[in-house]
Amino acid sequence: MNEFDVAVTIFIVTMIATTFVSFIYGSIMIRKTGIFLPQAIIAGTINFTLSLFAIIGWIIFTWGVNELLLFGGLILGIGLLVVSEAALITILFLKSKKLIQR
Repeated sequence: MNEFDVAVTIFIVTMIATTFVSFIYGSIMIRKTGIFLPQAIIAGTINFTLSLFAIIGWIIFTWGVNELLLFGGLILGIGLLVVSEAALITILFLKSKKLIQR
């Protein structure tokens, strides 16, 4: 494994971890407050912001190294961002009744 493989692995793990952190925040706050929409929007914003920081870090890392690596990572990051936002909102919505009843 060279340094680029390690960087891609760290990038993907960071994107997955942001979704996990956002889900934990959203589920705790929905359970605590009993309201879904504002907490889901805040969790989505946290997910978006942390993912955006990861994408900016990727741009800084690959700017002068390789154009293909830069654009490939951007496409991967944007794709993971869209999928993670959709998964976060879907999971929070499906678990909302269970979270609110507690």
